[in-house]
Amino acid sequence: MEANTLYTTILMKKFYFILSFIFVVNTSFAQSTFESVYNLFQANCTVSCHSGATPAGQLNLAAPIMDVYADLINVTPGNFEAASKGYKQVDPGYPERSFLFRKVAHDIDPDRDYLTIPMGNPMPDGQAAMDHDEIELIRQWILYGAGDTNETYLDPQILEDFYGGMGLPRVEAPDAPNVNEGFQLHYGPFFLEPLAEKEFMYKYDTKLPVTKEIYRVNTKINEESHHTALYRYHPQADSLIKPGLRQVNGLLDAAQVFFASDILGQWPNDQNLVLPEGLAFTFPQNCVLDLNYHILNYSSDSILAAEFYMNVYTQDEGTAEAELLSLPVYYGGQEVFNLIIPPGDSTFVIEQFETDTAYSIYLWSIMAHTHQFGTSFDVWTRDSLGGKDEHIYNGNYDPTYTFLTPSYDWQHAPFRTFDPLKEIDMTKGLIHEASFHNPGTENIVFGLTNDDEMFVTYLQYAKIPLTDDTGEKEIGFGYFNAYPNPTKDQLTLSFTNNADSDGFVSIFDNMGREIYSKSYSLKTGVQKIQLSKSELGISAGMYSVRLSTHRGNKVTKVVFE
Repeated sequence: MEANTLYTTILMKKFYFILSFIFVVNTSFAQSTFESVYNLFQANCTVSCHSGATPAGQLNLAAPIMDVYADLINVTPGNFEAASKGYKQVDPGYPERSFLFRKVAHDIDPDRDYLTIPMGNPMPDGQAAMDHDEIELIRQWILYGAGDTNETYLDPQILEDFYGGMGLPRVEAPDAPNVNEGFQLHYGPFFLEPLAEKEFMYKYDTKLPVTKEIYRVNTKINEESHHTALYRYHPQADSLIKPGLRQVNGLLDAAQVFFASDILGQWPNDQNLVLPEGLAFTFPQNCVLDLNYHILNYSSDSILAAEFYMNVYTQDEGTAEAELLSLPVYYGGQEVFNLIIPPGDSTFVIEQFETDTAYSIYLWSIMAHTHQFGTSFDVWTRDSLGGKDEHIYNGNYDPTYTFLTPSYDWQHAPFRTFDPLKEIDMTKGLIHEASFHNPGTENIVFGLTNDDEMFVTYLQYAKIPLTDDTGEKEIGFGYFNAYPNPTKDQLTLSFTNNADSDGFVSIFDNMGREIYSKSYSLKTGVQKIQLSKSELGISAGMYSVRLSTHRGNKVTKVVFE
């Protein structure tokens, strides 16, 4: 794809941009976000600690406001433990790398311990903790990029309301990987008013000392999520992107990242993705990511805290046989604004194939993406005459691609994986087809909000076939069975495993929400895992059970009576 062509297209058609939210300075607020934070310092931190000739930690928070700002931003703290971990007093965009936030955090995240004993006492020292909405204001200031007195990020009232009883429950944080296994990314929280829709980007510098391969990704997100996406910047291509949370106000905001990065994946809900043995993403040394989150608050009277956890499991460079690649296939290709949906029902088709070079891709996953006007989404392999051949993706499946549902659910599009990888002859290629219903009287065009539309298929694939130890084409692991099915309580998972490996059993409800996940050490040969409805604490109904190992993924549906 020629980036300049698409960029020109976007500029020429900028009257389609959706500027539904104003992110920069909001003049309706009395003061900047940093001025509000500075006032918190004066009220809580300057009485006996951070003032005078010898302030605690050599940090005088009673100094004039811009002197305090200069003493915080990207300054190494005097505490040896914090400095050894690479923390700054304030690291713009990174609350958890900011010693200041760790000192004031207390129990704002009950499942997080922000201070170790060598880091000293929490602040304010010897006093009661600040209120949660005040602590949150400090976090939000850092999260949005820790701007000076010229920037206002949010109305503090939304934080007072959230912590004052108007807040929906927050996402429960998963346990982070052990340090020798990987790391955890935390995105948020950011806050949505009742019935609000927002999309944010968040640049994340991994600070990886060496190149790593990623063989497993485990995400935990809000049920209200429309999608999350992970981008990896080209080397040094992030230099013009400021740190911190950035609201997507229009297509130019998205285009900044589109041209400067590769998309690694997009997911509509919680995922525990174990890549097939031999496949991995690559995170180069010091690579920078961007995390995209599009979410809606469906509540008419409560505030939503949107956040996203991603556990990233790593292995040494050179372990994998092939890199897992990703490709978003857009209707119109470079001319995305060719997607014009007239009133009524209409169907659009993408033919994706190559005629110049004979090659295949080896498909691992496929997922649909439309907005609220999408009514169906299907993908077929294409035969040599250009017709539809094998139906490899049906949007009417449930989110785990286990069973058919009555209709396509654009909010919980199915995520299908192939075991073994599906070879696609690209001289024949694929046919993507999506249908839409426009209930209004005006055309609907390509755009970022759910009042606009998209027609995108996300593919993840390898360029070479994978092999097993004998040199044969990949075979995945053996049969997978769940019995008795239906069951009143006890369920047995039975399968053959081709080699000793770690495995993960996950259970999803019919909305695709993960309600159970546990890791197992699996031996070679026939394996059995016992599950109990009563121990799981689930009600009667139909569920999807997924077994994941390095050999691939198997999914089956079960009914608990």
